[in-house]
Amino acid sequence: MKDKVSNKFDVGIVGLGSTGKKHLQFYLKNKQVKKIFVSEKKKLKNTSTYLIDRNLFDFKKTKNKKLLSISSYDNSHSNLIIKNYNRSNIFVEKPMCRSLKDLNSIKKLVKKNKYKNLLYSNLVLRSSKILNSIIKQVQTGKFGKIYYFEGDYLYGRINKLRYGWRGKDKKYSVGLGGGIHLIDLMISFFNELPISVYSNSNKFTTKNSFFKNQDFIQSNFFFNNGAIGKITSNFGCVHKHQHVLKIYGTKKTFIYDDMGIRVFKNYDPSRGKIIKFDKLYPGKDALLPTIFSLLKKRKNYKKQIDKELNLMTAAIYADISLKQKKKININY
Repeated sequence: MKDKVSNKFDVGIVGLGSTGKKHLQFYLKNKQVKKIFVSEKKKLKNTSTYLIDRNLFDFKKTKNKKLLSISSYDNSHSNLIIKNYNRSNIFVEKPMCRSLKDLNSIKKLVKKNKYKNLLYSNLVLRSSKILNSIIKQVQTGKFGKIYYFEGDYLYGRINKLRYGWRGKDKKYSVGLGGGIHLIDLMISFFNELPISVYSNSNKFTTKNSFFKNQDFIQSNFFFNNGAIGKITSNFGCVHKHQHVLKIYGTKKTFIYDDMGIRVFKNYDPSRGKIIKFDKLYPGKDALLPTIFSLLKKRKNYKKQIDKELNLMTAAIYADISLKQKKKININY
């Protein structure tokens, strides 16, 4: 007798590092998940609650709805997407790819499959309640016209470049690995895509380490209405891990830094409204409930996937500008 197809999801997980374990913990508690298949090269303990499936053969054979959760090293993301999108929804750690060639392959694949499965990146700041509240205020005109966005990704974890897998990855990009969070927010705040970008970089703090790429990148993005966004990926900084955000509108200013969150409505700095800064950050698995909320709707995923692909386009062009050492137009 054949097994009945379940309304629940079978989940495949690739990579059980610190982030992958967060994924696993969430799926184990989620009532919408039927079976969990884990692909991991290292030996695993306490595997009674999930199945070891190193090449995802068993996961691919199941007839239930599927969700592939990718939390492996950056250089494997695009290949896993390309191999599995036609049969599975995908939740992938950023970045989903690192080159225009891979991005174009993913674009062709999702179009060929008519956007039938969800493709979603884990950009956790999307779940920040305070940032979503400010974005809504911006989009309803309460900040006036936004003319400048400034976002600094202060990594503060230099040993991950000096001694971790990032240092061993010859193509690792601090922009795609970190600054992309802020590019994503910038696009949301402007509610518009940048039309050009000019990137610069330097390498001081990892100069004598085996990390061979640039550890500091600054990218200036330009918008059709004249607005400007500046994004920095500062991986070698002597600082705690933090994001610094500044959004300037003609009516209001929003700032988040070491002093917390402030919203200014007038030109008297002493009258800025202070909000507790611990409300800014969601957890590492914050977007996983969003994934199931989107999957539950069972609608065409074109709008969401196009958002992911446009973000990747802008971020990759920032790296291309860095290599070409000039301002370039972004071709979506």
